[in-house]
Amino acid sequence: MVNNASYKIIDKVGMPRVISFFLGQLEAYCTSELDWLKLLPLEQNHLLHGACHFPFKPKSGSRMKPHGFRIRASVNIEMCPPFSYTHWGRIPSDKSKQGWLSGEQIFRFNDLEECAVHTLAHECFHFLSGSQQVKEKNTEANANWWADNWLRQFREQAD
Repeated sequence: MVNNASYKIIDKVGMPRVISFFLGQLEAYCTSELDWLKLLPLEQNHLLHGACHFPFKPKSGSRMKPHGFRIRASVNIEMCPPFSYTHWGRIPSDKSKQGWLSGEQIFRFNDLEECAVHTLAHECFHFLSGSQQVKEKNTEANANWWADNWLRQFREQAD
């Protein structure tokens, strides 16, 4: 796989189809502030873990180095599918003018690739919202809504 992105791609899980999907998805956005996107194995009792680190500019005299956005997703390579994960989601509601409320939702994945896509997409939303490239507020419910949409697209590509 050729990486023409301006950011570094690190795939320690071996999911070239997932990485290729993200390279395609992120082509529509400015990634000049993105340092790297990592997909790593997780060897704990948890299914997944993700993080989006926002840019850091140290104060003068600090030994710390500046950096841009950094996206990391880790998935448990020891667990067997199917997978489910409870987190904040958009729960439909007539009581809200936006048509939904933030609340617990169960997310289901058929395999580890789907889990990786959802986790990376969730963190990509934080990057895109934080860099003001999408209008939705930077919340967990919105990040999971975004991840659901990208996962649906990933599934459609596989069909």
